[in-house]
Amino acid sequence: KNQAVKVFRTTDGWDTHTEIEITAADREAYDYFGYEAVAIDGTTVVVGARRAKGKKGAAYVFRLTDDGYEEVATLTASDGVEDDKFGSSVAVDGDSIVVGAEGVNSAQGAAYVFYTRDGGDTYEQTDKLMGQYTWKYEFGAAVAMDGGSFVVGAPGG
Repeated sequence: KNQAVKVFRTTDGWDTHTEIEITAADREAYDYFGYEAVAIDGTTVVVGARRAKGKKGAAYVFRLTDDGYEEVATLTASDGVEDDKFGSSVAVDGDSIVVGAEGVNSAQGAAYVFYTRDGGDTYEQTDKLMGQYTWKYEFGAAVAMDGGSFVVGAPGG
């Protein structure tokens, strides 16, 4: 299965709308692209794919152009391994993106912080936050952000 995400945009209070389909350029069957994780802020869309890149996971960043959404970055964990589930949750606000990876270290979980200094042309990993060292803590199963703050869910905590 090759997954896609659809973005709905309006300029007239939803009397009419456009529908734009987004897919990853390097998509493969069963990547789980957009299955659990999507986020939008202004003209930036982030889509998680927790089984992409050899089952390590990835998050894809798209920006709205005159021709639709253009893929501008693929985020991966600097220390990713198979079954980390990187991309199981995503959040974006301005120049910052947080990506959850609930499978890191036998489901201890982690949240990775990325930042752009050039308006979204490139993103760098600036931090990695870990959950408590307990089995199935699943830190990073959910993330949300607003302004300079973000929260990270840990359903096994």
